Amino acid sequence: MHRSVGFELRLPLQWNGRFHFQGGGGVDGVLRPAYGTLRAGVTPALAQGAAVVSSDMGHTGTNSRDASFGADPQARLDWGYQAMDKVTRLSKTVIERFYGQGPRWSYYIGSSGGGRQGMMMAQRFPAHFDGIVSGAPILEQHLAQVSSMQMLQAFTAIAPRNASDQPILSRSFSDDDLKLIAAGVLRRCDALDGVADGLIEAYPACQYDVAELQCTGAKDASCLSAEQVDAFTRVMAGPRNSAGTLLYPGAPWDTGIGEPEWRSDQIGSATGPVPNSRKYTNESIRMVFMTPPAPGFDYLKFDFDKDPASMLASASFSATNSTDYAGFKARQGKQIVYMGLSDYLVNPSGVNRWYRALVQAQGGVEATRSFVRLFNVPGMAHSDGGRSLDIFDPVTAIHDWVEKGIAPDHLRATGTRFPGRERPICAWPQIARYSGSGSVEAFSSFVCRNP
Repeated sequence: MHRSVGFELRLPLQWNGRFHFQGGGGVDGVLRPAYGTLRAGVTPALAQGAAVVSSDMGHTGTNSRDASFGADPQARLDWGYQAMDKVTRLSKTVIERFYGQGPRWSYYIGSSGGGRQGMMMAQRFPAHFDGIVSGAPILEQHLAQVSSMQMLQAFTAIAPRNASDQPILSRSFSDDDLKLIAAGVLRRCDALDGVADGLIEAYPACQYDVAELQCTGAKDASCLSAEQVDAFTRVMAGPRNSAGTLLYPGAPWDTGIGEPEWRSDQIGSATGPVPNSRKYTNESIRMVFMTPPAPGFDYLKFDFDKDPASMLASASFSATNSTDYAGFKARQGKQIVYMGLSDYLVNPSGVNRWYRALVQAQGGVEATRSFVRLFNVPGMAHSDGGRSLDIFDPVTAIHDWVEKGIAPDHLRATGTRFPGRERPICAWPQIARYSGSGSVEAFSSFVCRNP
């Protein structure tokens, strides 16, 4: 429930002049140590000499998925944006008193829920930070969670049933089924960037018809049933109401479909009738994004004509899909947004739709790239993981952009799934294309070009 906003501020004696706000995760409620950590490949900000703050965003939960705070209107507002503002202002005051001067550079660094928070600061409080890194930003859950409802209903409808005639969601697709689909996607799209190497770099051109996997005879591990093909096709196309209106864009085709993260996020592994997937157990839909909170709401009864309206009010405190960056541009702020193309928890199509709208609103690609750059990471799941090159450093990139004026055209990436491989992650709209010669493992063999 709601209480005063908790925060932890660490002040190194050997200070480098930077202030880092360490973004949270999930729906917060947990006060994490203020080390300034983000991801593999990034040196924690505290270890670099920055003053670092973290916050529980105004409530305490049993874990970062505990959304019970949503019953308290003030806790909703604190979580949505007010706590970030309060903690930032107080932290800068304490820093000035402790060091005798304020921060020379201020940064908001986060991923997932922390990515949303960074976007909130750029859009609602643009004077607070010089540089922002927003990874896997959960920017418009009042819209995106409609896709979760569609997926749960479509896959539950085709799921095998137990002796009590109850559907077992996790069995709607076996691991073999999912790997079959992922292999089909890879077969169709892998070489579009100039070489078949296990990564789909040319993601804008990747389209796949899962119907090619439909069984011509009995269902076995080599094919999908007609019901599976129909359900998967509809889910990947995005949710629609009874009039056929698209309510949210479908997710991109990528290799993540065959990875453990897809199962964990979408259908889970529970052998009983109560699913354990992250989308089914996501209480924030009922408690935070629905207004009023609906703790007993059955996701399988979500009405695509009537119920999306119940999500819209939450946008007033949670959404970060604005294209108004006038304040951030005026203070010459810089922002890096990165997104895994196999992040089926957030849906990269929504983030990319926002960025395209930002480009249109800001007068074109180059005008937008002067202050916000988007990096799509092939194969990467939510924040990291997946069949990807997911080790890279956007924090040094934002430091260099803010402090030295060096804008990042790419992020240099490696990953444990492809040992010895190094490759650029290109700033939108460019993608990494094979140059035509050299090892596919070498950074120098790929160049950033327009699709």
